[in-house]
Amino acid sequence: MDKEILTMEEAAELFGVSIKTFIKLLKEEKVPGRKIGREWRFSRQALIAWLAAGDSQTYSASEGEAKDFFNEVAPKWEEISKKYDDHSLKNKITELDILEKSMILIDLGAGDGYISRCTAPLVKKVIAIDNSGEMLRELQRKARNEGIKNIEAIESDALDVPLPDSSADIVCSNMFLHHVEQPKLVIQEIYRLIKPGGTVFLADLCEHTDRNLMVQMHDLWPGFDPEQVVADFKKTGFRQVQMEIVNHGTEIGPNLVRNGNKRRLFILIAVK
Repeated sequence: MDKEILTMEEAAELFGVSIKTFIKLLKEEKVPGRKIGREWRFSRQALIAWLAAGDSQTYSASEGEAKDFFNEVAPKWEEISKKYDDHSLKNKITELDILEKSMILIDLGAGDGYISRCTAPLVKKVIAIDNSGEMLRELQRKARNEGIKNIEAIESDALDVPLPDSSADIVCSNMFLHHVEQPKLVIQEIYRLIKPGGTVFLADLCEHTDRNLMVQMHDLWPGFDPEQVVADFKKTGFRQVQMEIVNHGTEIGPNLVRNGNKRRLFILIAVK
């Protein structure tokens, strides 16, 4: 007997489309579904009825709302981000000694280019990717002011980056994963973009309970369980997956406290 309650993967199969295409449908159309905890579930009967009705309506996606937010705050982002993110992560990247002048680096979720601009002098080329056009314009303006000429900006989401497979030697992603609806699919896209033997540097928040922060910053996830992130990277095919948890009070993380609610940061490094 066919299942009545479907996962996202099974719903995409029912529609005869890829997961990426199905997620775009969720964003663009009022596809019937319900999010239970962190997972989407769909009624087979409701999906078939929706298809049969041919009713196409506007679907307001959380990622779309976040994009509007970042477009609006782009000119002020450098100052705003100081309240929420620790800007000493650039020291961690350089201390790891993983950057070389021959490398192409992708900065996924680049924002105004905090990571892009600090790594550009150390590599051949940086490809800065963000779905906020205003953020990328801020990045380009700041890069020009700093005399940086080897950054290419691409406006795109993180699920279908318009670059061929194995485009980069290293992918960096700083405080970006908690802004996307499908983190596991982003990890798969990172895997596609990295050359064999290439490296991922990913920093994000450990799971927290600061709901005010989530509302103010349009976060879709309250951080992540580091062990689950490691498992997701390994399942995708990455090897040599290393995880470091950084608590408040160390060299990284002095700003990661809000209203007495301590939060922790994780730094993941993995090799394809």
